[in-house]
Amino acid sequence: MGMAAMATIITTPSVGITIDRFGKKWFLAAGGIVMSLTTLPFAYIDTLNYLFPLLRVLHGAALSLCFVSAGTLIADVSSVSKRSQAIGLFGIFSIINFALAPSVAKVFVDYFGFREFFLFDSLFGLMAFIIALFIAEPLRTTNLGLGGNYFSVLFKQGVMIAASALFVAGMGFVTVITFVPVFAGRISVEQYEIFFIAYTFSVIAVRVFGGWIPDKYGKKKSSIPAFFVYAASIILLGFADNWIELLLSGALFGLGHGLFYPAVYALVIDLTSEIDRGKAISICSVSFTFGGMIGVFIYGVVAEEWGFPWMFEILGVVSVIGFLIFSIFGTDPHNKIVKKD
Repeated sequence: MGMAAMATIITTPSVGITIDRFGKKWFLAAGGIVMSLTTLPFAYIDTLNYLFPLLRVLHGAALSLCFVSAGTLIADVSSVSKRSQAIGLFGIFSIINFALAPSVAKVFVDYFGFREFFLFDSLFGLMAFIIALFIAEPLRTTNLGLGGNYFSVLFKQGVMIAASALFVAGMGFVTVITFVPVFAGRISVEQYEIFFIAYTFSVIAVRVFGGWIPDKYGKKKSSIPAFFVYAASIILLGFADNWIELLLSGALFGLGHGLFYPAVYALVIDLTSEIDRGKAISICSVSFTFGGMIGVFIYGVVAEEWGFPWMFEILGVVSVIGFLIFSIFGTDPHNKIVKKD
C-alpha cells in the first residue's frame, strides 16, 4: 500500500516539469485513464504477486498526474486576489472523497463483492478522463524559455521556508490520521470516526465561509494563527480521554488545516513565476507527502516507546517550532500583489 505514496513522491517533480512545458489538460486526462486501467486488474488478482506493488506504483503516478495538473489549472484560472480561496475549494473535493469513499466502498463490497467493486471503481478514472477532455486550458502569457529548474524555484526567497512548513505540517497530518483509530481504542472510545467527522465538517466550513481570509489579510499572516490552532489540536489530542475531547481536537485540527494548507500553497504560487507553477505545486505536494512518510515512521517508534499521549505532545511541540520558524523567516508578497492588482 505504501508503494503508491512513494511513487507519488518520486514522480511528482517530473510531472511538475512536464506540465510547465507542455500544458496541463492532457496530463490530467492521462492520469484519469491510467488510474482506470490500473484499477481493473485488481478485480482478477487473487494472490500477492509482483503485479500488486507494480499496479500501486502506477496508481501513485496517476494520482500525481491528476493532482499536480488539476492544482496548477486551478492556480492558472484563479485571480491573485482569490487564489487561496480557489485552492481551498479545490481541496474540499479531495477531503469529501477521503471521507466518503471508504464507507461507500464497504457497502458496495458487502453487497456485491470485491471483483464488482474494482470494476465499478475503474469507472471513476474513466469519468475523470472524459471530463478533462472538456477543459479549456487558458493560454499562457509567459515565454517558455523563462522557466527555471527545480532548484531555482525551491531556493527563491520564501519558497524553501513555506515548503519546510508544509513538511512539518505533513508530519503532523499523516501521523494523526494514521494513529487516531488505535489511540481511540486505548482510551476506550470505539467510535473513533467522530474525530474524522469533526475534522471533515470543520475543514469544509472554514474553506466555504472563511476561505477568503488569506486572500484579504495576507497568506502568511493568516497561516500563522491557523498553524498554531493546528499544533494545539495535536497537543490536546494527547490529553484526550473521552469522545468529547476527541471530537474537539478533530474540529480544531480541521479548522487549522483547513485554513493554512491552501494559504501556504497559494503563497508558494505567488512567489513563483507563471511558467513555474507546476513545479511550485509539486514542491508543495512532495513536501507535505514526504513529511507524512517520515513522520509516521518516526512517531510510530515514539508511540511504541513512550505511548500515544507523549507522541502527540512531542508532535505538537515540533509543529509549534516549525511554525515559529515560518512566522519569523517566511515571506509574503501580499502587499505588492494587492497594489499591482
